[in-house]
Amino acid sequence: MAWIATGRSTYNLKIWKTDAETKAILHQKFPDGYIPAFTVADQLGKVLPNVIQDAHNTYELTLKAVVGGGWRFCYTPVLTPLEADNIGDEMGDNLIELLCNRIEWIVSNGYELNL
Repeated sequence: MAWIATGRSTYNLKIWKTDAETKAILHQKFPDGYIPAFTVADQLGKVLPNVIQDAHNTYELTLKAVVGGGWRFCYTPVLTPLEADNIGDEMGDNLIELLCNRIEWIVSNGYELNL
């Protein structure tokens, strides 16, 4: 899925095939007018890493619905079951905002996205 510039300040959301050949064609045809768009499924399944590793531990992505509403996102350690050892822990009412916020956290902390 991508936003395609259709005018000076207008964009249309289009569903495009995501293979490498199509991406290359889009970048050639619309060098300044192609902006990738991601669904929640894309963010969870393709953009956010399922596992993060550092020198001390391996962490697995955890997303839970919170009783009473909202969502909790964190990376839980594989080697220690302590909740205090979670990294990237954040709660929010809006799932899309929470995922976008966590993408920013991942990049700002030196981890890599799956792009």
